[in-house]
Amino acid sequence: MNARIEDARPPGRTRASGAAVRALARGLLLLAGLATVVLGFSRFVDAYDSVDAYRSAPRCGTAAAAPGAPCVRHETGKVTARTIDHTGDSDSYDLTVARESGPGHTFSVGKAFYDGAKVGTDVDLKIWNGRLVEVSWHGHRASPPDIPWLSSFKLALLVGAGSALVVCGLAWPRGSAQAVPVIAAFWIALFSFLGSFFLCLAQWPFAVTLAVPVLGWLFVTTISTSVAREI
Repeated sequence: MNARIEDARPPGRTRASGAAVRALARGLLLLAGLATVVLGFSRFVDAYDSVDAYRSAPRCGTAAAAPGAPCVRHETGKVTARTIDHTGDSDSYDLTVARESGPGHTFSVGKAFYDGAKVGTDVDLKIWNGRLVEVSWHGHRASPPDIPWLSSFKLALLVGAGSALVVCGLAWPRGSAQAVPVIAAFWIALFSFLGSFFLCLAQWPFAVTLAVPVLGWLFVTTISTSVAREI
């Protein structure tokens, strides 16, 4: 009987120990989730920079282009075809350009560019990492869209998974509320995927481009945490 008395622990100490374990687990989930989300946003920044990186890159063959470093190569192309698409609310104008080396490309251009560049017109081309990234002529410029599908998918997985961990760490959901972090992760990942390549292609000022997804993430995460706590 004395042994049983000695082994018995006060209920208060047991409850305190359990609360400490839960607090530690929630803290670890929160830290892991935030780290994963930050990693996802860093991938978004990299994707944003890669779309427009050629604009600030040095021209190949100049003193500014370090040996082995990425550079922009210039070529002369020739307009081989012109088309107008009358479908939709407004007309769209396309120019097909042939390259000196490699395959050509069809560019969506403005009306002024289209009206001035006739078939046979020589245009200036920029080549970045083997890809035709820009056509220009007399101050008119056009670039083909470079949709970062793979980068968007990877960062969406990171942000979605991290968000689920953050909601779990903040709300510690139980019972039916355990589905809330999963649902939140799905919607956050979906919006991250769609929004990332749209923002990368839009090339708005960097502060705006980063503020939009961060504020959106904070809003959805806050709502999801509140729901998980209330259920």
